[in-house]
Amino acid sequence: MNIKILTVLATTVFGFGAHAVSEAAQAPNFYDCSGKNVSLTLAIGSKAQVGIVAPHTVLNLQVGAKNYSFQEADITTESTLIGDLWEVTLNHIPDLYIDHASVVIPSVSLGNSPLNFKSQLVLTRVNTPFIPTPFEGVVNPSKYIDLSCSASMVYY
Repeated sequence: MNIKILTVLATTVFGFGAHAVSEAAQAPNFYDCSGKNVSLTLAIGSKAQVGIVAPHTVLNLQVGAKNYSFQEADITTESTLIGDLWEVTLNHIPDLYIDHASVVIPSVSLGNSPLNFKSQLVLTRVNTPFIPTPFEGVVNPSKYIDLSCSASMVYY
């Protein structure tokens, strides 16, 4: 065998190996996060694969003693450079304030086991007072809570 045939053979074998590895990596559909007095679970749904993954996206959040559950229509998602920003409205009192919870879920690929990562939950109160005098103080105070998270693939 000459060097040209060996090179073609090696490229062919390596190409098939890389293709098999790329098929093994998959995007997670379930995230479980916890921090100080906080827990968050996010199940990403797919209407295309009914019976394999969750049919609808669901975000469950526990902050202290309060439990919140949000369906797909109540969740806002925005793509960022490092992943997706997920945001929900916890409480809204018109002409006074709106409480939001936000978390960045990074873009990751799974192999054969769950992947652990760190993130932060951001609790923000947007003050919207309807008063004749200017509002004094911090308009949008935020609280940052460190989270330890696990990304995995769950079949339903």
